[in-house]
Amino acid sequence: MDEMSLKVLGEQYAREADNLEKMITACRERRRFAISGGNSAEAQRQEKLMELHSQQRADLLQLSVWLRHYYRSEEPDEGKGREANARHQSCIA
Repeated sequence: MDEMSLKVLGEQYAREADNLEKMITACRERRRFAISGGNSAEAQRQEKLMELHSQQRADLLQLSVWLRHYYRSEEPDEGKGREANARHQSCIA
């Protein structure tokens, strides 16, 4: 993958995080209806889904920021970007 495609991927992750926010809001509404209807099992299920989606959203936002800013396409010295990437890859290994 080249640097530009990683930046685009970061932007896509940001859009997906927005979609997850909508899902969290929908779960919150379904949970509210479940509570008002006396369905505690469904309310608990919606609560767990909200927690899961919230964690997914946070992870996507973190990746999005990292990808969009770490791999800058307008890097003044392309060699520096590659060196930083090589250092990061050595830390992962």
